Amino acid sequence: MAHAPEMPERYVCTNCLIMSAGIVEHVDGSHHYEPPPRCGACDENAFVTEEQYPHQHAETGTTD
Repeated sequence: MAHAPEMPERYVCTNCLIMSAGIVEHVDGSHHYEPPPRCGACDENAFVTEEQYPHQHAETGTTD
């Protein structure tokens, strides 16, 4: 049976809204994803997960 690749967690920069793939962290034989240390586009370091983005976007009142 073929292995299906796992989709990485995706993070949205709260400054410029560029989406980045998470960085894999291996802990005790399993793994999870962390946001990148800095945005490759604007160099900021504030991210939310793709799933959290619509809620965070609505809470800040941003209309872009």
